[in-house]
Amino acid sequence: MGFSEINSFRENFYNIDNIGMSVAGVIEKTASMLEKSDETSGNIAESIMSTNETIGYASEISYDSGLAFNQIAGITDFDILGFKPFSGAEEFFNDIGNNLIGLSEKLDNAQKNLKTNASDIRSAADDLEKISEELEDMSERLNRAIGSFDIYSFITAVKYLFVYFGMLNIVLILNGIMFLILR
Repeated sequence: MGFSEINSFRENFYNIDNIGMSVAGVIEKTASMLEKSDETSGNIAESIMSTNETIGYASEISYDSGLAFNQIAGITDFDILGFKPFSGAEEFFNDIGNNLIGLSEKLDNAQKNLKTNASDIRSAADDLEKISEELEDMSERLNRAIGSFDIYSFITAVKYLFVYFGMLNIVLILNGIMFLILR
């Protein structure tokens, strides 16, 4: 009866072994995907740092241009015999200069934010790399554990136990018959 019960679960035992191998495969693929994400995150961080430098240069140019426009506004404030030929231009150049200086400040803020974001992305990429390494290690250990636990050896051991118990029962029955005869 034991042999027939074990044989009825044969497909389930095969599935247990297949599930273990599938889990290890999924872990390996996940680790590979995380490693690629790490590389991608590094590339994104480099792009952000490049953009950060460009914004820094644009901020400097904007600030210098704003100062230049403010100086031009100062130059246009002259009068000839009580007449100011560029009286409206002074206000115009001052507005442009102040706007460019304001733009420079906003670009500086954006530059700081980009620098922080690039740092965060690099940190996340490092974390992804560590997770990937840990998953690869776990996958290797799981493969070794699955390899060391052979379900087929377990089934064979259970079958041997059934044979042993069957033989023990036969011996006990024969002992019982022997005691009946000796009585």
